[in-house]
Amino acid sequence: MAALLSVRDLAVHYATAAGPVRAVDGANFDVPAGSIVGLVGESGCGKSTLGRALMGVMPRSASIPAGSAVFEGRDLVALSAKERKELLWRRLSFVPQTAMNALDPVQRVGAQLMEVLTERGGLSRQAAAERAAALFGLVGLDARRLRDWPHQFSGGMRQRASIALALALEPALMIADEPVTALDVIVQRQILDVMKELQARLGLAMILVTHDVAVVAYACDRVVVMYAGRVVESGPVRAVLEAPLHPYTMGLMNAFPDLDRAGGELVPIEGSPPSLLNPPAGCRFAARCPFAVARCADDPPLVAESPDHHAACWRVSEATELRPKAAQAATWASVVA
Repeated sequence: MAALLSVRDLAVHYATAAGPVRAVDGANFDVPAGSIVGLVGESGCGKSTLGRALMGVMPRSASIPAGSAVFEGRDLVALSAKERKELLWRRLSFVPQTAMNALDPVQRVGAQLMEVLTERGGLSRQAAAERAAALFGLVGLDARRLRDWPHQFSGGMRQRASIALALALEPALMIADEPVTALDVIVQRQILDVMKELQARLGLAMILVTHDVAVVAYACDRVVVMYAGRVVESGPVRAVLEAPLHPYTMGLMNAFPDLDRAGGELVPIEGSPPSLLNPPAGCRFAARCPFAVARCADDPPLVAESPDHHAACWRVSEATELRPKAAQAATWASVVA
């Protein structure tokens, strides 16, 4: 399947008085057309920064010193402000982590949707009103709620309204930053079902930023695992979650409840991620990895174990032998991080 978005060696740094924080450091992955790609990892791994960098919505302290992100043949990093403005919402849209942040609290929800459709989409008032009603129906909201204010919506309804805004101009790619984190599990399922239905009906591609492996397993076609600013594993969801190649991914799977081992112990990854102000040389997971060897002092490349499954670990070829050991709590408890 052709790549709609190809990210290569992308770096995002935050300027601080102590020096640059390397929030994203050489990220590489693809988003095939019409697919949902999960971007997963611990808090602070760089996944939200990466999503916002693709949109060009970053604080003034942030910069992109290297890399490219080619979307529909155009490098998002190299676009001028005017070129990016023409692209955003029409071809590339964004759903923020907190839905209320996307909605103006002093403006009716329908008016906000109408503004996007008329000002950015160029529709007449009548055509915009019809489109707004259709969008609300698409995400499972009654068109009568267009007259309501954001505070009159539940959390799940606000998230649906945010998705409707993101879909207003029929983009090819939608980036959703932790879209279900603040919702209860029933509403989470409903929102994820909406996103999956939109993918199937519209052929929409999505990047779903999350820290929840369960969300990735349920909603995504592919997964990109990040750790300390770097992509450490990527591939089809089933391949990565059923047979992870990187010890970090194995550790994430241990902390994910599994009905096949109901009543079994959840195994935490001991220690904390390294500082991205002065990240360690070599594999950044080495200090927390029970399988680290001397060679881990060198930076491992992202290699293909199969044509579509990549991992950055010197011991990829031993993954089959390492996985049973990674499932044992004693293996991780032995790590001094």
